[in-house]
Amino acid sequence: MPKNKSNFLGFRLGENDLKWLDNIAKIENKSRGIIAKQAVKNWIQLESFRKTNNMFVITKSMFLKLVSIEDEDTLNKIANEIASLIADILRYSITKPMIPKNFDNYSKNISNLLGPSGISWFNSIDLNFNEKKILVKGLHDLDDNFAYFFTKVILNLLETQFNLELKEVVNEYSSNILYLEYQLEV
Repeated sequence: MPKNKSNFLGFRLGENDLKWLDNIAKIENKSRGIIAKQAVKNWIQLESFRKTNNMFVITKSMFLKLVSIEDEDTLNKIANEIASLIADILRYSITKPMIPKNFDNYSKNISNLLGPSGISWFNSIDLNFNEKKILVKGLHDLDDNFAYFFTKVILNLLETQFNLELKEVVNEYSSNILYLEYQLEV
């Protein structure tokens, strides 16, 4: 069976863009080529999904107004729809079933999707899974309403999309951090 064919692609970047690329490469301890390749790959996947699903981008301020809705039922419905959309994006890019044994594959992609190389909800986000618990840690610069809303999104994603039964152990968040811990119910 032939391996995936690879082609060379070259392009020029301005000085400021190269500085950003070098900073990201230094922070992530990766080469600038690997960072650029991953950025292009992520953009292609997200752009393809966006066009296929007739999506559009909203501003950060509009998003924050949306997640500050005080009606709990409406907020839950929006969180459920976003969790479903995130699951669709992940299934589209990973092409493996959303089951606990594949969680490691999904957790890295969730971090990429929601972090600075994706939709930038988080400056950094980390999801860890073992046989007994799931840990979600994130740094963001949005607000308390966003953090509260995201707890609903991630819980729905884990329970509904991965079919996990969870007991909340820790639910701590603020205007810039998020720390969630869930115990797996057996």
